[in-house]
Amino acid sequence: MENNTINAIEYKKYNSSYEKEVINIFVEAFKNYPLFDIVKDDFKTEEKFHKFYNSFMKSLFKATIRKNECYIGISNGNVIDLVIIDAPTDKPVGFLDYVLCGGIKPILKLGLSNSLKFLKLSDETEYVVKSIKEPRWHLYFLVVDSKYQGKGIGSDAINNFLIPFVKEKNGKLLTVTTNAKHNVNFYINNGFSLIKEETLKYKDRTVNNWSFRLDL
Repeated sequence: MENNTINAIEYKKYNSSYEKEVINIFVEAFKNYPLFDIVKDDFKTEEKFHKFYNSFMKSLFKATIRKNECYIGISNGNVIDLVIIDAPTDKPVGFLDYVLCGGIKPILKLGLSNSLKFLKLSDETEYVVKSIKEPRWHLYFLVVDSKYQGKGIGSDAINNFLIPFVKEKNGKLLTVTTNAKHNVNFYINNGFSLIKEETLKYKDRTVNNWSFRLDL
């Protein structure tokens, strides 16, 4: 029987020896997430959408960590969560990063025109926080293994790892965005202030977007 008990969580910088385990957690975490679910109607079958989704998320993870730092939380020898952080000096993740990390396959599945529209939508989710003039750190992804959700791990990651980490680097501002309504109270309860709630458009479909900041 699998042991889902959480003992002390140790955070360490991600390396490729954890790739398979971490990608599995990353892909599983965003199933049914509104931003990625919005392209579902572009596929004739659920199976084709899931093949696209799995391929896209693997490429997205690899592209993101080309430019941003990834840290993993380990308990009892298992990876239980991961935090991907964008520093003020990090260069933005671009289309080329995505292509170099295997993004051609999902682009072909979705179609070039739809892919460009979807990637534009993804960029739009960060327009509000990117308009902030102050140097800022950005929480790109906070992912908890589905087996361990509801145990306070996300809050622990923010308060006992992320905030001390940013403060140690002399960071004064942390931002985050989400497209999932159930995450709104989570971030507010962990000290973030809501900057803006908006509705973004992809073709004839819409997705909600919430932008937050936390002054340290």
